[in-house]
Amino acid sequence: MSSSARAEGLRRAFTLPRGARKLFRRPSIRRLFTRVVQHVNGFKQPHKDRIVYAPPPRDRVPGVTGLRNQGNTCFINAVLQCLSHTDLLAEYLVLGNYKADIRKSKGELTEQLAALLRAVWSGQYAPELSSSFKAAVDKYGSQYRGANQHDAQEFLLWLLDKVHEDLNTATKKKYKAIKNSFGRPDAIVAEETLANHKRCNNSFVHSLFQAQFRSSLTCPKCQRQSNTFDPFLCVSIPVPQDQSKPQFVSVVYLSQQPRQVRIGLSMPVDAEVKELREQLASDTGISETYMLLTEVDNQGFARTLSDLQGSRESSETDPLYCIELPQLKDASEESGAYVLLVWINVLQEEEGKLKRFGSPYTMQVSRETSYNDLQKLILKEMHPILHDDILTNAQEVPLFRMRVAEAGLPAGTYLDFSLDHPLYMEAVDQALALCPEDGGPANLKLVLEWEPKAKESVIADDSEQEEELASVKELKSHSEESRTATLEECFKLYTQDEVLGPEDAWHCPYCNRKQEVVKKLGLWSLPDILIIHLKRFRQSPKSRAPSKLSTMVEFPLFGFDMSPHVANRPDGAVPNGVGWSPWKRPRRQSNARDDNVYDLYAVCNHHGHDVQGGHYTAYCRNPYDGQWYAFDDAKVEGLEEENVVTSSAYILFYQHRSLSGSPCSSSASTSSSSEHWVCRIPAFDAPAKSPAETPVEEAPPFQRNSRGYATLPSSQSVAAAAPVAAEKDHHSDDEVEVVAESSV
Repeated sequence: MSSSARAEGLRRAFTLPRGARKLFRRPSIRRLFTRVVQHVNGFKQPHKDRIVYAPPPRDRVPGVTGLRNQGNTCFINAVLQCLSHTDLLAEYLVLGNYKADIRKSKGELTEQLAALLRAVWSGQYAPELSSSFKAAVDKYGSQYRGANQHDAQEFLLWLLDKVHEDLNTATKKKYKAIKNSFGRPDAIVAEETLANHKRCNNSFVHSLFQAQFRSSLTCPKCQRQSNTFDPFLCVSIPVPQDQSKPQFVSVVYLSQQPRQVRIGLSMPVDAEVKELREQLASDTGISETYMLLTEVDNQGFARTLSDLQGSRESSETDPLYCIELPQLKDASEESGAYVLLVWINVLQEEEGKLKRFGSPYTMQVSRETSYNDLQKLILKEMHPILHDDILTNAQEVPLFRMRVAEAGLPAGTYLDFSLDHPLYMEAVDQALALCPEDGGPANLKLVLEWEPKAKESVIADDSEQEEELASVKELKSHSEESRTATLEECFKLYTQDEVLGPEDAWHCPYCNRKQEVVKKLGLWSLPDILIIHLKRFRQSPKSRAPSKLSTMVEFPLFGFDMSPHVANRPDGAVPNGVGWSPWKRPRRQSNARDDNVYDLYAVCNHHGHDVQGGHYTAYCRNPYDGQWYAFDDAKVEGLEEENVVTSSAYILFYQHRSLSGSPCSSSASTSSSSEHWVCRIPAFDAPAKSPAETPVEEAPPFQRNSRGYATLPSSQSVAAAAPVAAEKDHHSDDEVEVVAESSV
């Protein structure tokens, strides 16, 4: 590099932006000199201290590496993948630039994060690095100790805050008192607030992710405004929702034909199970007293719903059943007490897997019944699906095993066929006692486990005969149409006016009285990296656990213009970021139309119905080759561009257009992948890899003038990269493997 070019780079790097020179003092002479030395060393190293760089791995794309699950740590892995693909942050940590800023008394968490990302980008990742990082997280965040699931957005903000603390170069500990903002120009108040914040908070993290939002209170009488300005690292925007949600239920009648029908109900979003039970009683004619609401999966009975639980959506693979129970007879001297039986049939396949077949059944039977007679009564109730000669010929006992299905009992509790009266077993009494009082009559749930040979000789028809009513199709059609929103609509909902109630009344200094003012939120400035959190979880006053909104939010991959969502400014300018920073690379010249334009580079997805039992994955665009990849813990696959937008999107990561110069190129280079910062990773000794790890297949080379090298958004999608194999294990106690979803 020529001396003139180097001088120009230094001048641009250490010149205050327009409008910020009066606002921010330059660093101390010593700190400024340190920055200059570091900047010069980035161009040229003395020969005796020349750094030895580790070339990018040839057997895999740099950065495309799965992370080992340490036990319900998918929320950590998904966030780490998104931060790893935040190109400026990864470069800052992987190349060791953070070491000049790290505080002497702190830095362990940042050091572990940097070591993990360095191994990922150099192709030398080992599961021990994930273990070390999790240990550091446990040390500094007691809430993350153990193997519980957590919210990914909360962890992301916690992690960024901890790294900021490690890298905070601000010397002040106390904030200045801010003058009253009422009646003062917004620009001055915003500048003073920002300068006050930067007195105590100044780090690379804040320079990259942080900006300001404005909160306005408008008096309805005098129309005067009071504006406050606060920093943010992430924008949490609401997801539009209907006031009703679909509920699909399979109804099983005692004697009505057809015996089983599937209906669709439109229920309030915060409806309790009691309301669902009342609606079902009205639509089906089944008395609430003899109604059992239970969820059934492929393994058996999942749970019985009680009236105090909040109802949730049921899917095709996790159906909800409304079973009509017979009226229980009173006990007599001849037959003794009666018990209500509800059972389903499952086939025992290879490797212990179970597969449910047929419909649920119910009947009442005397507890004095023997095992042989109980088997006959069950077969008699199932006669429509049996071969013709089954009931007339004697059958083997036991023909199938009867497992007691109750969550509170030990796994593998079966009725003992050697007993004269198996329905008097202690396990039966326990199962009846565990039935919720507000969940319908007490009943004994059984799972009949069939061997393949016995099933083939007895069962003639194993299909679930169910008639689907027109309400199901109508509700599905309406649901698909109404439960789709755009990112623009979410931001409009976020910035719309809100009238505060009497309990939140504000004292207007001009009117000298409390007023029910109008509150409005808006973004005052924009950061380099814009993190958008879709608020999919809402707390209902009728339900203890938050419910998830599965609304499909359509968001752009390229060219997302934030101009309409920024607060109106008298000067018409929208500043990016939080002012001058010694870490920032000068932005590339861009057209005026790109001032507030962002491109997507990562998505954190949440799969499942709730926070505690869900699973997190990440979709990331690799800055080295411009291709999209799906990260599911240790599993990595190539992802087509059209499959990035799904209803599981939870956190969106956008990068300002001026940082990259093109939608798909690296933020550090617009010429070729050979100029990417990964080629400057210093050589280091990484932990030894396990022999069981599978090498990643080589991805196609990055080509000039390809779609991944385009300088303008294109309507054509990027061709999917070849699937990338990674560690094949999915190390999680409770999570299941999730493959990349198709767009909805």
